[in-house]
Amino acid sequence: MNTSGMLRRYLARVMDNESYFYHVIHCVESQLDDWGHEAVLLFNWMDAVKEISMTFFIDGRLFLLQISKEQAARLQSQNAYQLDRCIWEQLMEQGFQLKNSSYIEKAFC
Repeated sequence: MNTSGMLRRYLARVMDNESYFYHVIHCVESQLDDWGHEAVLLFNWMDAVKEISMTFFIDGRLFLLQISKEQAARLQSQNAYQLDRCIWEQLMEQGFQLKNSSYIEKAFC
């Protein structure tokens, strides 16, 4: 998946936390699709809840992830790809194997 660092930095600055989180999830889903994975990504962003629970089904495997809204906001302000990296790292901790792409390179540089 190709991604523009300049555009992503702009989005990280101007988008509210919830909208930016939705954007990052869409990027993760697009990358999985580009790699040929069958993936369903579900998450719960409720205003009254401080934690974001994520459930990913990737090629029939279940991955459960969680991040606080506070941490997601902090990652968004630190680096335009830091939230992506956090999600990918949680997937890798559960056994998901990353492949190379320009998007992954930006998330892990």
